[in-house]
Amino acid sequence: MSDHISVCVCTYRRNAMLAKLLRNLALQETRGRFTFSVVIVDNDPTGSARTDVERLRLDLGLDVLYEVEPVKGIPTARNHALRLAKGNFIGIIDDDEFPPAHWLITLYETIRTFEADGALGPVYPFFEQNPPGWLLKSGLYDWPHVRTGTRLQWNQTRTSNVLLKREVFDRDGIRFDETFKTGGSDKAFFKQAMSLGFRFVEAAEAPVYETIPPERWTQGYFVRRALVNGFNARKYQSGEKSKIRILGAGLKSAGALLVYTVGAPLCACLGTHVFANCLERGAYHLSRLAATFGIELWKRRDF
Repeated sequence: MSDHISVCVCTYRRNAMLAKLLRNLALQETRGRFTFSVVIVDNDPTGSARTDVERLRLDLGLDVLYEVEPVKGIPTARNHALRLAKGNFIGIIDDDEFPPAHWLITLYETIRTFEADGALGPVYPFFEQNPPGWLLKSGLYDWPHVRTGTRLQWNQTRTSNVLLKREVFDRDGIRFDETFKTGGSDKAFFKQAMSLGFRFVEAAEAPVYETIPPERWTQGYFVRRALVNGFNARKYQSGEKSKIRILGAGLKSAGALLVYTVGAPLCACLGTHVFANCLERGAYHLSRLAATFGIELWKRRDF
């Protein structure tokens, strides 16, 4: 029996970006190693992407299944996509990304070569217009270089560019935790999967490109993102039994927050790119510290 990959895409009112993604998926190389189809779950209750998806399905000749998930939330939409997926491999990519033609085949061959349960590739920024200089200098969109075949830890994972064996989901029935309303369910998922013995590796030659619109060029964007990530980072410890480790993480964030607060004036003098990093890291530790006391500083994923 040949392998089949279900590429799962969750979308929410990004029709132009979704169309670009589908056009690039239609160009994927398989080299006769597998077949693939696309599962799209629209998290907009109105089904705003339906017309565009149907048109592109016909124009591109893609095998596409489209459904609406009315309950808002990234993990809820992802779990809906998993219920629809028919492949023995599950690919996941975001609706604001697009892959090169060798994306799927490279992920697939990486899993086979390294006998892994899944492979994750890098996500590089793509600017349709020239961004401000401070943003490029800041490194806030830089991606860490990891050699292909490197075994990943759970805190190096995400679902923006991944191919997994279906067994990862089905053997123990694990799914994305729907209590992570604003993000972070991907790392929580991989943390649980790794505790069950599953193994995931890097596929450095299988990048995707994330479209970065101007609204993501501001310092406010990075502050909001950090506030969400800081709260979710504390949630990763929800099953942690060691009170000392939990207390230690809180003290670490308190110390880091103090350092970034005191150092903010100096960072501002060193340039906007340095100050933006200071703001982003300070906001992260502020949010993580607040989460220790059950306080969520930013409750919406509006970015």
